[in-house]
Amino acid sequence: MLRVDRLVAGYDGGIALHEVSLEVATGSVQALVGRNGAGKSTLVHAIAGLLTPYAGTIELDGAQLAGLPPHKAARAGIGLVPQGRRVFPRLTVAEHLTLAETSARGRRRDGAWTVPRVLDLLPRLGERSRHRGDQLSGGEQQMLAIARALLTQPRVLLLDEPCEGLAPGLAARIRELVAELAGTGLTVLLVEQQLHHALQVADRVAVLEYGRLVYDHPADEVRVDLAPVEEMLSLGTDRPAAGGNSLSDGSTPAAAAGAGAEHPARPFPRR
Repeated sequence: MLRVDRLVAGYDGGIALHEVSLEVATGSVQALVGRNGAGKSTLVHAIAGLLTPYAGTIELDGAQLAGLPPHKAARAGIGLVPQGRRVFPRLTVAEHLTLAETSARGRRRDGAWTVPRVLDLLPRLGERSRHRGDQLSGGEQQMLAIARALLTQPRVLLLDEPCEGLAPGLAARIRELVAELAGTGLTVLLVEQQLHHALQVADRVAVLEYGRLVYDHPADEVRVDLAPVEEMLSLGTDRPAAGGNSLSDGSTPAAAAGAGAEHPARPFPRR
Protein backbone atom coordinates (compact mmCIF):
# COMPACT_ATOMS: atom_id res chain seq x y z
CA MET A 1 0.00 0.00 0.00
CA LEU A 2 1.07 3.56 -0.76
CA ARG A 3 0.33 5.79 2.21
CA VAL A 4 0.74 9.56 2.33
CA ASP A 5 0.19 11.10 5.76
CA ARG A 6 -0.14 14.81 6.57
CA LEU A 7 2.18 15.76 3.73
CA VAL A 8 3.26 19.38 3.47
CA ALA A 9 5.22 20.39 0.40
CA GLY A 10 5.86 23.32 -1.87
CA TYR A 11 8.46 25.41 -3.62
CA ASP A 12 10.92 28.03 -2.36
CA GLY A 13 9.32 28.13 1.09
CA GLY A 14 5.76 28.43 -0.21
CA ILE A 15 3.21 25.72 0.52
CA ALA A 16 1.39 23.93 -2.31
CA LEU A 17 0.17 20.91 -0.28
CA HIS A 18 -1.42 21.34 3.13
CA GLU A 19 -1.25 18.20 5.28
CA VAL A 20 -2.49 15.87 2.54
CA SER A 21 -3.28 12.30 3.57
CA LEU A 22 -4.09 9.60 1.03
CA GLU A 23 -3.96 5.80 0.90
CA VAL A 24 -3.78 3.82 -2.34
CA ALA A 25 -4.53 0.13 -1.89
CA THR A 26 -2.27 -2.39 -3.57
CA GLY A 27 -3.54 -3.29 -7.03
CA SER A 28 -6.03 -0.42 -7.21
CA VAL A 29 -6.38 2.69 -9.36
CA GLN A 30 -6.68 5.88 -7.34
CA ALA A 31 -7.70 8.87 -9.44
CA LEU A 32 -6.63 12.31 -8.27
CA VAL A 33 -8.57 15.14 -9.88
CA GLY A 34 -8.53 18.87 -9.44
CA ARG A 35 -8.30 22.12 -11.29
CA ASN A 36 -5.05 23.67 -12.54
CA GLY A 37 -2.84 24.66 -9.64
CA ALA A 38 -4.58 22.41 -7.13
CA GLY A 39 -1.34 20.63 -6.23
CA LYS A 40 -1.73 17.37 -8.14
CA SER A 41 1.68 17.39 -9.80
CA THR A 42 3.29 18.60 -6.57
CA LEU A 43 2.01 15.48 -4.81
CA VAL A 44 3.29 13.25 -7.62
CA HIS A 45 6.69 14.94 -7.53
CA ALA A 46 6.95 14.50 -3.77
CA ILE A 47 6.16 10.78 -4.01
CA ALA A 48 8.65 10.32 -6.85
CA GLY A 49 11.44 12.10 -4.98
CA LEU A 50 11.58 15.14 -7.24
CA LEU A 51 10.52 17.37 -4.36
CA THR A 52 11.52 17.12 -0.69
CA PRO A 53 8.48 17.60 1.60
CA TYR A 54 8.55 20.09 4.45
CA ALA A 55 6.68 17.68 6.74
CA GLY A 56 4.68 14.46 6.72
CA THR A 57 5.41 10.92 5.59
CA ILE A 58 5.24 8.85 2.41
CA GLU A 59 5.34 5.07 2.82
CA LEU A 60 5.26 2.15 0.42
CA ASP A 61 4.47 -1.12 2.18
CA GLY A 62 5.85 0.38 5.38
CA ALA A 63 9.11 1.69 3.90
CA GLN A 64 9.65 5.45 4.28
CA LEU A 65 10.06 7.33 0.99
CA ALA A 66 9.74 10.99 1.99
CA GLY A 67 12.95 12.84 1.24
CA LEU A 68 14.51 10.08 -0.87
CA PRO A 69 16.16 11.24 -4.12
CA PRO A 70 14.44 10.12 -7.32
CA HIS A 71 16.76 7.17 -8.07
CA LYS A 72 16.18 5.72 -4.61
CA ALA A 73 12.42 6.23 -4.87
CA ALA A 74 12.56 4.33 -8.17
CA ARG A 75 14.55 1.52 -6.55
CA ALA A 76 11.91 1.37 -3.80
CA GLY A 77 9.25 0.71 -6.43
CA ILE A 78 7.95 4.08 -7.63
CA GLY A 79 7.53 4.48 -11.39
CA LEU A 80 6.76 7.90 -12.88
CA VAL A 81 5.11 8.83 -16.17
CA PRO A 82 5.51 12.62 -15.99
CA GLN A 83 3.21 15.24 -17.37
CA GLY A 84 4.35 16.16 -20.86
CA ARG A 85 5.96 12.71 -21.44
CA ARG A 86 9.56 14.04 -21.45
CA VAL A 87 11.10 11.52 -23.79
CA PHE A 88 14.62 12.11 -25.03
CA PRO A 89 14.29 13.67 -28.48
CA ARG A 90 17.53 12.25 -29.94
CA LEU A 91 17.27 8.69 -28.57
CA THR A 92 15.45 5.98 -30.48
CA VAL A 93 12.61 3.98 -29.00
CA ALA A 94 14.94 0.98 -28.69
CA GLU A 95 17.54 3.08 -26.87
CA HIS A 96 14.94 4.39 -24.42
CA LEU A 97 13.85 0.87 -23.58
CA THR A 98 17.40 -0.46 -23.26
CA LEU A 99 18.36 2.33 -20.86
CA ALA A 100 15.27 1.80 -18.73
CA GLU A 101 15.78 -1.96 -18.59
CA THR A 102 19.48 -1.60 -17.74
CA SER A 103 18.72 0.81 -14.89
CA ALA A 104 16.52 -1.78 -13.19
CA ARG A 105 18.91 -4.74 -13.29
CA GLY A 106 18.96 -6.47 -9.94
CA ARG A 107 15.33 -5.52 -9.18
CA ARG A 108 13.65 -8.12 -11.36
CA ARG A 109 11.28 -10.57 -9.77
CA ASP A 110 8.69 -13.07 -10.94
CA GLY A 111 6.45 -11.42 -13.52
CA ALA A 112 8.99 -8.69 -14.17
CA TRP A 113 8.58 -6.32 -17.08
CA THR A 114 10.96 -7.02 -19.95
CA VAL A 115 11.34 -5.35 -23.32
CA PRO A 116 9.55 -8.21 -25.13
CA ARG A 117 6.68 -8.07 -22.64
CA VAL A 118 6.38 -4.30 -23.00
CA LEU A 119 6.38 -4.55 -26.80
CA ASP A 120 3.70 -7.22 -26.60
CA LEU A 121 1.59 -4.78 -24.61
CA LEU A 122 2.48 -1.85 -26.90
CA PRO A 123 3.21 -3.30 -30.34
CA ARG A 124 3.29 0.13 -31.96
CA LEU A 125 6.58 0.78 -30.18
CA GLY A 126 8.07 -2.27 -31.84
CA GLU A 127 7.10 -0.88 -35.23
CA ARG A 128 8.78 2.42 -34.34
CA SER A 129 11.83 1.02 -32.58
CA ARG A 130 14.36 2.84 -34.81
CA HIS A 131 12.59 6.19 -34.65
CA ARG A 132 13.86 8.97 -32.41
CA GLY A 133 11.72 10.47 -29.65
CA ASP A 134 11.15 13.65 -31.66
CA GLN A 135 9.84 11.59 -34.60
CA LEU A 136 6.99 10.05 -32.60
CA SER A 137 3.42 11.27 -32.35
CA GLY A 138 2.10 12.47 -29.00
CA GLY A 139 0.35 9.16 -28.42
CA GLU A 140 3.47 7.18 -29.30
CA GLN A 141 5.54 9.33 -26.96
CA GLN A 142 3.07 8.64 -24.17
CA MET A 143 3.25 4.91 -24.82
CA LEU A 144 7.04 5.16 -24.72
CA ALA A 145 6.93 7.04 -21.41
CA ILE A 146 4.71 4.31 -19.94
CA ALA A 147 6.93 1.53 -21.32
CA ARG A 148 10.02 3.24 -19.91
CA ALA A 149 8.41 3.44 -16.47
CA LEU A 150 7.29 -0.19 -16.53
CA LEU A 151 10.82 -1.36 -17.26
CA THR A 152 11.98 0.13 -13.96
CA GLN A 153 9.90 -2.64 -12.29
CA PRO A 154 7.54 -0.40 -10.31
CA ARG A 155 5.13 -1.50 -7.64
CA VAL A 156 3.34 1.85 -7.90
CA LEU A 157 2.90 3.71 -11.18
CA LEU A 158 2.35 7.47 -11.04
CA LEU A 159 0.60 8.76 -14.17
CA ASP A 160 0.49 12.56 -14.36
CA GLU A 161 -2.24 13.55 -16.84
CA PRO A 162 -1.33 10.84 -19.38
CA CYS A 163 -4.09 11.83 -21.83
CA GLU A 164 -3.22 15.53 -21.94
CA GLY A 165 -3.03 16.86 -25.50
CA LEU A 166 -3.95 13.56 -27.15
CA ALA A 167 -6.62 12.99 -29.79
CA PRO A 168 -9.75 11.30 -28.36
CA GLY A 169 -8.96 7.92 -29.90
CA LEU A 170 -5.42 7.88 -28.53
CA ALA A 171 -6.59 9.09 -25.14
CA ALA A 172 -9.09 6.24 -25.02
CA ARG A 173 -6.30 3.76 -25.79
CA ILE A 174 -4.20 5.15 -22.91
CA ARG A 175 -7.14 4.71 -20.53
CA GLU A 176 -7.60 1.14 -21.76
CA LEU A 177 -3.92 0.60 -21.09
CA VAL A 178 -4.27 1.88 -17.52
CA ALA A 179 -7.07 -0.64 -16.96
CA GLU A 180 -4.93 -3.43 -18.41
CA LEU A 181 -2.03 -2.53 -16.12
CA ALA A 182 -4.30 -2.48 -13.09
CA GLY A 183 -5.47 -5.92 -14.12
CA THR A 184 -1.89 -7.16 -13.67
CA GLY A 185 -1.97 -6.09 -10.01
CA LEU A 186 -0.02 -2.86 -10.46
CA THR A 187 -0.97 -0.02 -8.10
CA VAL A 188 -1.77 3.18 -10.01
CA LEU A 189 -2.10 6.81 -8.93
CA LEU A 190 -3.74 8.56 -11.89
CA VAL A 191 -3.75 12.35 -12.07
CA GLU A 192 -6.56 13.68 -14.26
CA GLN A 193 -8.38 16.94 -14.85
CA GLN A 194 -11.35 15.33 -16.58
CA LEU A 195 -13.61 13.52 -14.13
CA HIS A 196 -15.39 11.40 -16.75
CA HIS A 197 -12.03 10.14 -18.02
CA ALA A 198 -10.89 9.20 -14.53
CA LEU A 199 -14.14 7.34 -13.83
CA GLN A 200 -13.51 4.96 -16.71
CA VAL A 201 -10.61 3.33 -14.86
CA ALA A 202 -10.64 4.41 -11.20
CA ASP A 203 -11.50 2.42 -8.10
CA ARG A 204 -11.48 5.57 -5.97
CA VAL A 205 -11.60 9.28 -6.74
CA ALA A 206 -9.93 11.98 -4.65
CA VAL A 207 -10.16 15.73 -5.18
CA LEU A 208 -7.41 18.25 -4.44
CA GLU A 209 -8.48 21.84 -3.94
CA TYR A 210 -6.14 24.67 -3.01
CA GLY A 211 -3.58 22.07 -1.97
CA ARG A 212 -5.95 20.25 0.37
CA LEU A 213 -7.57 16.86 -0.08
CA VAL A 214 -11.28 17.64 0.19
CA TYR A 215 -12.85 14.43 -1.12
CA ASP A 216 -11.95 10.74 -1.35
CA HIS A 217 -14.65 8.17 -2.12
CA PRO A 218 -15.14 4.95 -4.09
CA ALA A 219 -15.59 5.62 -7.79
CA ASP A 220 -18.89 3.72 -7.79
CA GLU A 221 -20.32 6.34 -5.42
CA VAL A 222 -19.15 9.13 -7.69
CA ARG A 223 -20.73 7.47 -10.74
CA VAL A 224 -24.08 7.39 -8.94
CA ASP A 225 -23.92 11.08 -8.00
CA LEU A 226 -21.51 13.24 -9.97
CA ALA A 227 -22.79 16.56 -8.66
CA PRO A 228 -20.57 17.00 -5.58
CA VAL A 229 -17.34 16.36 -7.45
CA GLU A 230 -18.40 18.30 -10.54
CA GLU A 231 -19.14 21.30 -8.33
CA MET A 232 -15.68 21.10 -6.76
CA LEU A 233 -14.03 20.94 -10.18
CA SER A 234 -16.09 23.66 -11.85
CA LEU A 235 -16.62 26.15 -9.05
CA GLY A 236 -14.23 25.20 -6.28
CA THR A 237 -14.77 26.72 -2.88
CA ASP A 238 -13.65 30.02 -1.47
CA ARG A 239 -11.14 28.37 0.86
CA PRO A 240 -7.64 29.58 0.01
CA ALA A 241 -4.94 28.24 2.26
CA ALA A 242 -5.36 29.89 5.64
CA GLY A 243 -2.29 31.57 7.03
CA GLY A 244 -0.31 31.74 3.79
CA ASN A 245 2.92 29.87 4.37
CA SER A 246 2.05 28.62 7.86
CA LEU A 247 1.18 25.07 8.86
CA SER A 248 -1.89 24.21 10.90
CA ASP A 249 0.08 24.60 14.13
CA GLY A 250 1.42 28.00 13.08
CA SER A 251 4.94 26.84 12.32
CA THR A 252 6.80 27.64 9.11
CA PRO A 253 7.76 25.09 6.43
CA ALA A 254 11.42 25.41 7.39
CA ALA A 255 10.63 24.76 11.05
CA ALA A 256 8.51 21.74 10.13
CA ALA A 257 11.30 20.34 8.00
CA GLY A 258 13.77 20.79 10.78
CA ALA A 259 11.44 19.29 13.38
CA GLY A 260 10.70 16.03 11.61
CA ALA A 261 11.45 16.17 8.83
CA GLU A 262 -20.46 15.15 -19.45
CA HIS A 263 -21.59 11.61 -18.23
CA PRO A 264 -19.02 9.08 -17.23
CA ALA A 265 -18.48 6.22 -19.62
CA ARG A 266 -18.71 2.63 -18.44
CA PRO A 267 -15.47 1.59 -16.72
CA PHE A 268 -12.97 -0.37 -18.77
CA PRO A 269 -12.85 -4.03 -17.70
CA ARG A 270 -9.77 -5.26 -15.85
CA ARG A 271 -7.96 -8.01 -17.72
